[in-house]
Amino acid sequence: MFVQTPNEAITPTDQDTEIARTSSEALAPLLRDNAANEARIRFCTEGDQGTEITLPISAVRILFSALQEMAKGHSVTLLPIDTELTTQQAAELMRVSRPSLIKMLDENKLPYRRVGAHRRIRYEDVLHYLETERAQRKKVMGELVAETERLDLYK
Repeated sequence: MFVQTPNEAITPTDQDTEIARTSSEALAPLLRDNAANEARIRFCTEGDQGTEITLPISAVRILFSALQEMAKGHSVTLLPIDTELTTQQAAELMRVSRPSLIKMLDENKLPYRRVGAHRRIRYEDVLHYLETERAQRKKVMGELVAETERLDLYK
């Protein structure tokens, strides 16, 4: 039986946060063995004998990352890389206002497509933009440090 899960953010409770912390600590050793292709994990609920499944290590890494974020109290969601986002979703992901995002789209800083009167931005394009911006900031910071050292401003 297939149970479809929504692409909604899961916000952890205090109890979820503690369980996620303990679970991520238990999963960490499985990820230390770089040669492993898969992991066998047993899932049980109270009063249930549970079931043991084999997961690809890549799925264990995703689970581990989600648990680490939940352990910090952060909301998590899982999106396929080719997901299309609304302008509001993209703005929230980028931590900018929706009007700022619209301006970026109008300036062709991010590709998008129109669906009727609405704009859709690929999640992959948002991730690429964020990575490019991060790399650019790091480069500029390096240049500033080099200039500060050249001017002997470090004492």
